Amino acid sequence: MNEYKLVIVVETKEHSYIRMFVNNVLVNPEGLIRLKHSELDQLFRDLFRGSRGKCIKCRCTQGR
Repeated sequence: MNEYKLVIVVETKEHSYIRMFVNNVLVNPEGLIRLKHSELDQLFRDLFRGSRGKCIKCRCTQGR
């Protein structure tokens, strides 16, 4: 079963910019993924359910 980690790097009023890891491997090395807050929440819920709880969402405190 895959494990997912969504790391929020930057947040604005409208968007979140994230890095996504699957089994501790970065899946978007070319840059950050930009999602609306509602899209990020839905992605997290879907991954959490699909992985049976092996998904976390966290915030980066170091910046980029």
